Amino acid sequence: MRTAAPLLLVLASALALAGCGQPSGSPTPESGPTSSNDPRFLPLTAYDMSDHGQTVGTARWTLAKECMVRLGFDGLKNLDIDPLPAWPQRPAGTGVFTAVAFADDDFRYGIQDPEQAAHYGYQAARAKYRRNYPERKWTLSEYLALTGQFFGDDPKTVHGHRIPRRGCLGEADRGIYGTNPQDRRDPVLDLESKSLQQGMKDPVWKKAEKAWSACMRKSGYHYATPRDAEIGEDRQRKELAARLSAPPQDPDEPSALEKQTATADARCKQRTGYVRTVHAIDVRIQNQLIAKNRAKLEQQRSWNRDALRKAHDILEGRS
Repeated sequence: MRTAAPLLLVLASALALAGCGQPSGSPTPESGPTSSNDPRFLPLTAYDMSDHGQTVGTARWTLAKECMVRLGFDGLKNLDIDPLPAWPQRPAGTGVFTAVAFADDDFRYGIQDPEQAAHYGYQAARAKYRRNYPERKWTLSEYLALTGQFFGDDPKTVHGHRIPRRGCLGEADRGIYGTNPQDRRDPVLDLESKSLQQGMKDPVWKKAEKAWSACMRKSGYHYATPRDAEIGEDRQRKELAARLSAPPQDPDEPSALEKQTATADARCKQRTGYVRTVHAIDVRIQNQLIAKNRAKLEQQRSWNRDALRKAHDILEGRS
């Protein structure tokens, strides 16, 4: 199953650019769900490679380190990659603001644990990712060399060497996959998204949302769906006003209002059986989609297995 992974949005001078920063295949392996009643169980994950992401991620960073040393970053020769570093973020003060959203299968149906919600609000996926992947501060030249994510007049060479396409991490991916994962459609991701879209149109799913919404109204919240509560447009206005009148604080720290809303959200999911209901629909639709798309899913699984074998070879050759 997929664990927390960052999705980047780069903003600069009031311009929004879609950033490509999802570290494919890098989640820390965890024991997968063994029962279809477990809300973490998703049939499509059988065609994913996240359970082996540690091996691929280690091979990626091993190759990337070698590339960085080749580009003149001798100080990174002994970069610690155990645990794997977080996906590099552009350093502050370089004229570009990067907003990061996090996706995680554990939160496919939103926040579910009231205690977790009371602590993290709707930021539990972010917190999980940061626990698993320590963040490192990179210089701008290191960041550009690692990612190849240029903006404006960013230099495309470093220490007299041209930065590879998609940076050293992109070069490493090509050494493992033969191409960059971002350059090909992932049918698993596509079908996981399609399953949610179809599921939300199901009358039983809509009924579950109405029951959840009615529960939330009893706590003073007026949201039609859990997604509306998570976005919280009404809450955002209050939070902005509070931040403007209060001392500076960590922008990633959820507000008290967000925590309260998320806690009520999780409790209503438990009281109404929301997650159990929508998960059953999701599983049914995913099985239907698998039956209709088995050939390309098998192709994706084969591609992933080839990459895993290549990652093993890379690591064995350097041990």
